[in-house]
Amino acid sequence: MMKISKICGLLLLLIVSIRLNAQESQFVKTNSLEELFTKAKKEHKLVFIDSYFVGCHPCKEMDDEVFPLSAVMKLMKENFVSVKIDFMAEELGKILQLKYAVTGFPTFLILNEKGQLISRFSGYQEADVFQKLLGESILKSKKETVLAGFSPSIQVAQPDFYTAMFKARQPMKAEVVAAYLDQTKDALAEPAAIPFLAIRSVNKKWDDYFLKNYALFEEKYSKELIWGKRTAIMNVRLKALGNTRNDDHFNAFLTEVRPFFSEKDWAYAKVDMAEAYYYNIHKDHKSFFRYAAENYNDDDNKIRYLSMYLTGPAVDAEEKELFVKWMKKVVNMDASYSVLAVAVRLMLEQNDKEAAKKYAEWGLIKARLLKKDGTYFQHAL
Repeated sequence: MMKISKICGLLLLLIVSIRLNAQESQFVKTNSLEELFTKAKKEHKLVFIDSYFVGCHPCKEMDDEVFPLSAVMKLMKENFVSVKIDFMAEELGKILQLKYAVTGFPTFLILNEKGQLISRFSGYQEADVFQKLLGESILKSKKETVLAGFSPSIQVAQPDFYTAMFKARQPMKAEVVAAYLDQTKDALAEPAAIPFLAIRSVNKKWDDYFLKNYALFEEKYSKELIWGKRTAIMNVRLKALGNTRNDDHFNAFLTEVRPFFSEKDWAYAKVDMAEAYYYNIHKDHKSFFRYAAENYNDDDNKIRYLSMYLTGPAVDAEEKELFVKWMKKVVNMDASYSVLAVAVRLMLEQNDKEAAKKYAEWGLIKARLLKKDGTYFQHAL
């Protein structure tokens, strides 16, 4: 009887805990977008949509590590009416996936009370970066800056070949998209622009059109949506340079495409293209690491994912040393938690205890900020 009583007590505590957590959540339940925007208008807030699907690992990481943090919760509750929508299972999610060409998860959509899209960003974001992105969206709202290419209505006359990509999982064919664009009156308008942006490369004519009008597409539809398209077009053209690596040809290519990039974008784009040319096409990792060290930027995500390939018998000491030389220029105390862990590990492997200590100290600061486990960094000290 005593055991049953204890079990009942534990179950009651669990139920209370679940209810408290539900009450604490910044996310609301909604049956329609109209209901959501009515609430946002009444409370003078923005609308935040977390698009996810069950089984999405980075979506769960956001749920476990970011959304529950008190600072994040406070920021969202004070400024947003927030909702989670399963884009694979819920009908509203499927409609919004078509509307905003959502192909990666999680994707976060931020709209004003009129239904105008203010900003969008994708993937797992550490709490400090996530709060910064939310803050930028709030500022854009105050300045009445919106992504004007997207109409407030979720009903858009989209071509069948585009909807089939989502509903029937049928990839769009470049020649079909090209024929459609040839007939359109305005490729920058939403019905044509969204299918155009959703396919990586069409043909030289339309790829050139996109490159020449990149700034307009970015202004209307967001850098987050279109950066990958420009990168894909560049990669197609880099492959056309031939199967033999030639630095002169690569440098001439950079000179040719430089006018398509803003000053700010160029710092990142040229390293992206060097990665495509040296690392991916010609499998010359060392040349890429040399180039990246000479032309480094603050994109520490490259450090994170390329570090995963620094193993195996094909990777010699010189390759690791070149990678570390590049890494040291990129990684600073604002780097992500995972990148700082990579930096500590590589410095310990290089027997550079001073550098390992520096990165471990930064890692501990980051761990405390994000409320994450700092044990690895403590051990490194």
